Amino acid sequence: MRPTAIPLAVLFFVASAPALATRALTMEQSVALALAQSPRLIEGQAEAASAQAQLEGASRLLQGNPQLQAALGPRLRDAGNSIDLNLGLSQPLELFGQRGARKDAAQATLSARQSRLEALKVELAAEVRQAFGATLAAEQELTLAQDSLALAEEGRKAADDRLAAGAATHIEVNTARVELGRAQSARVRAERQRTQAHAELKLLLGLDPTEPITPDGELRAQSAPAPALASLVEKAASQRQDVKAARFEWEAAQAESRLARRQALPVPSLGVSYGREEDSTILQGTLGIDLPLFDRNQAARGVSSARERQARQNLAALERFARTEVELAFNRLQTAQAAADVFGGDVLSALQENLSLVTEAYRAGKVDFLQLLIIRREALDARRGYIEALEELNSAKAQLLKALGSIQ
Repeated sequence: MRPTAIPLAVLFFVASAPALATRALTMEQSVALALAQSPRLIEGQAEAASAQAQLEGASRLLQGNPQLQAALGPRLRDAGNSIDLNLGLSQPLELFGQRGARKDAAQATLSARQSRLEALKVELAAEVRQAFGATLAAEQELTLAQDSLALAEEGRKAADDRLAAGAATHIEVNTARVELGRAQSARVRAERQRTQAHAELKLLLGLDPTEPITPDGELRAQSAPAPALASLVEKAASQRQDVKAARFEWEAAQAESRLARRQALPVPSLGVSYGREEDSTILQGTLGIDLPLFDRNQAARGVSSARERQARQNLAALERFARTEVELAFNRLQTAQAAADVFGGDVLSALQENLSLVTEAYRAGKVDFLQLLIIRREALDARRGYIEALEELNSAKAQLLKALGSIQ
């Protein structure tokens, strides 16, 4: 039986089908993408929409529905029976500021929910910046691991050559092979860390786990004059969204307390009635009013008063916390910048030059294998320390932006 021939058009389509494109993202693009589609914002957006609906309800001029009353029955008399009919329509009216207090409470609640949503965006942006920096660091760590592996391969080959020439011992060769194994293990760990960093970043961005991404950028130590701590504290006090939300929540609690007090006042009802008695038509205006003798809204007044005190205390505590957080973030940034500056100047270039020269020096017998390992490990550890310092600097910058309540 002859095998089925595959059409040339199908082969051409398969061969020409493009692979899944890798998305290149900068840090700012990652932040924008997270703010646009991160599932972490769904709840905050729903709460803001709910508060908007509550405000629309509180803004109605009439909160209660009109009441219709009807009475129908016979009038019994010796001279003959008749049917009496009475109809009444009344509308409760809030005349003592209840609507204004309710509307103020709903407006403040909406503003608080919107500020909470903005604060959540600031927090998300800071986490994305930290995750993006961790991804860049993982990429550099992988490059470092690959360079370390190449150096270990070169060192093993040099040890084999020196052994063949009778200038090295088996101990040196075995040590070189162990060093090669350590470098291979380090590369595997670096690849695993890179995969983990990419997965965490895609989780924050709301991307599909299988979508490949490439972080576009690099970690750098860009020294810039730091603003004064006092100005940063003042800036945080004016723009932090969580502080604004706490202030709006206090205003809402005050309005709710005012509403609870005014709901203890009588609510009059105005209306009109229509009646038929025998051959007469009766039209009357009506006025009804409840008498707050027993229920004076005591429970709601007590609850709203306690909530108002709690909101005021929360605001004061959050303002103190914001000042402390800014100071801690500022100090962290200063420390991270100083640590990154240590590797500036000619430090890294000198270490890199040593890496280039030490293997040839070992081949020529100018240094022994122990010196080769020491110089190589010092250089690689210094590069690794610089990557860690840059990642910490990026994280400290993101933390300061969060403490200031700023997305960028």
